[in-house]
Amino acid sequence: MYLSDRDLKFAVETGQLIVDPPPKEYDTTSIDLHLDSVDQAKVWNVTAFKQKQQESGSDSWLRVGKYKYRNFSRDFYQDVTTDTSQIVHRNGDRIILKQNGFLLWQTVEVVGTPEEDPRLICFINGKSTCARSGLLVHMTAPTIHAGWYGKITLEIANLGPFDLCLVEGDAISQIVVATISSPPTKRKQQGGIAIGQRQVSGNQ
Repeated sequence: MYLSDRDLKFAVETGQLIVDPPPKEYDTTSIDLHLDSVDQAKVWNVTAFKQKQQESGSDSWLRVGKYKYRNFSRDFYQDVTTDTSQIVHRNGDRIILKQNGFLLWQTVEVVGTPEEDPRLICFINGKSTCARSGLLVHMTAPTIHAGWYGKITLEIANLGPFDLCLVEGDAISQIVVATISSPPTKRKQQGGIAIGQRQVSGNQ
C-alpha cells in the first residue's frame, strides 16, 4: 500500500520515515528531493581509467558486475570542470548538461527508514516535467530498501535535444513510499553502499 500525503507526513513526524531536512510540503503521494551543493556534482574521469588500464595491461572496459564501487569512485571521480567544451561542465553555481552528458549528484536530503524495525520501503522516481525535456534521473536502482538511509546519489543523463541547466536546490526527483508486509528478518548489510552515506562515493 502506498502512502498518501497525510500518511507521509505522519510517518516523517513519528520517525518511521527519514527525510532530513523534513519536507516543507507534501504532494498527494510523494515527497520532492532536491539537489545538494553544486560542489557535490561529480563526473567520471574516463581518461584516468583508460590510462590505468593501459599501464596495468588490462582490457579497456569496466567489468561492471565485479568492480568495488567505493574504491573505484575514490580513484576515478572528479569534480565537474569549467571547460565549456565538455558535455558536462560547471558555469558558476550551475551545471550544464549537454546531449548525452552523464553525471552523479546527490540529494540534500537524507532519506530512508530506521535500521530497527523498519515498516516502509521507498522508491525514487524522476519528475515527468523534467523527463519530457530528456532528463533521465536515477535510471536503474529506484529502491531504498527497508532499514537503509542516507543521501541518495542520483544518476543523471541528458537523452533529449536540449542543453540542460541544473542548479543546487532543484527538485528533479521524488520518492513514493509503501508499507511492507512485515519487518525484514535480516538487517541491511554494510557491505554495499554504506548506510548513512553522505557522499556520492558511498562513504559517510
